[in-house]
Amino acid sequence: MIRNNILSLAVSLAALALAASPLAAQDHGAAEMTAGADNRKEEFQFLTEEEEAQKQIEQELAAAFSVFGELFKADPLTPEQEVLLPLATQMAGHVMPEGSFRTAMDGVLEPMMNAMMGDPENSPRVRLADISGVEADDLERLSDEDAQEALDIFDPQFAARTKRTTAAFAGLMGKLMVAIEPSYREGLGRAFARRFDEAEMRELLTFFATPLGAKFAAQSFLVQYDPQIMGFMDAMGPAAAKLVPEMTEEFEAIEAEFGGSRDFSELSAAERTRAARLIGKSERELDALVPEVTIESEDEGEDPIT
Repeated sequence: MIRNNILSLAVSLAALALAASPLAAQDHGAAEMTAGADNRKEEFQFLTEEEEAQKQIEQELAAAFSVFGELFKADPLTPEQEVLLPLATQMAGHVMPEGSFRTAMDGVLEPMMNAMMGDPENSPRVRLADISGVEADDLERLSDEDAQEALDIFDPQFAARTKRTTAAFAGLMGKLMVAIEPSYREGLGRAFARRFDEAEMRELLTFFATPLGAKFAAQSFLVQYDPQIMGFMDAMGPAAAKLVPEMTEEFEAIEAEFGGSRDFSELSAAERTRAARLIGKSERELDALVPEVTIESEDEGEDPIT
């Protein structure tokens, strides 16, 4: 359970860090991220049980984060862009000075961790359902006080433990952000090298050397994590709801054009034989796996049809 929490939290927080400024994510270079793994040689080692566990979680995290390398495959810089890297790196240093990630995370990390792990003061019914085996819906009738009192009987340290756990994860994730900051800054520099020419970069660096320019450069990164911006996600619900009719119409049109999938009972004899051979099961077994279809009857409710 602890391992699963570490994996999910680490990936979610890294996704937040990358999503806030996609330029660096796109231009860090997937080839550079995976080159080390490709060049590694297999060596047999005798490991202790603890070392085996550590190795396994390292492999799981590496696999979890590899999705970013797949999603953001960057083209290599041109020779002309490579020449601009020193200037671009200076720009990245102004826009993302050392400690920027930690400063940004301090403002959003704790509320995010509470949301991901559950606020101990607002989730007594959820935890009580997990421990007691009683359906969460059945616990809705309880008052907040009764739900909390019942939870205290089963797990009197739940709130204190969750608070400490959240704080511990927040601290560890803060360290993670500090650890990846140099790589992120490098990706930011490579992104600038692709998007600005030499004259533009020199003009920006001159501006960044002024008090106002220095403030603008540093704040241009941090502002992406400002709660005023992070909270915009609230607007996505109503906006998405208005798009539902359009999306439904679009998906129905696609379904009408391309049709849907078929189950095993709808295949031809030749297709059934071939599919069974490929899957490695008999036709009888595959027939038994065909889901039941239900139709509604005004008098009798739903009747299963196979």
